[in-house]
Amino acid sequence: MKILLKNTLFATAIIFTFPSEAAKAGWTVSSKVVKLVVTANGGVNVRLSPELSGCTSQSGYGAKYASIYPSHPGVAAIHANLLAAYMSGKDVSLWLKDEKCTVGEMSLGGTHSS
Repeated sequence: MKILLKNTLFATAIIFTFPSEAAKAGWTVSSKVVKLVVTANGGVNVRLSPELSGCTSQSGYGAKYASIYPSHPGVAAIHANLLAAYMSGKDVSLWLKDEKCTVGEMSLGGTHSS
């Protein structure tokens, strides 16, 4: 019984440690970059914490990834800033153009307004 209770508490802690933000157009909350993927087409997928949910990412990476498509004129600059945030542990905020989590803009250092 103790093992069952311990496992249940552990699973609950994991669920609440990684909250998610439903996909919608607009700015994300201040977030940490936890994974970057450069896709075969030259785009970039990014996974944040707190996690996004319900996204349609390029190249099939799943519902937790926002995408910067290779046709975006700022793809190289956004990729560089996301990498800097990942390496330094600084927060970012992404402006999502649509419910698919297509990135339009980003703010390095937290929310876009502060």
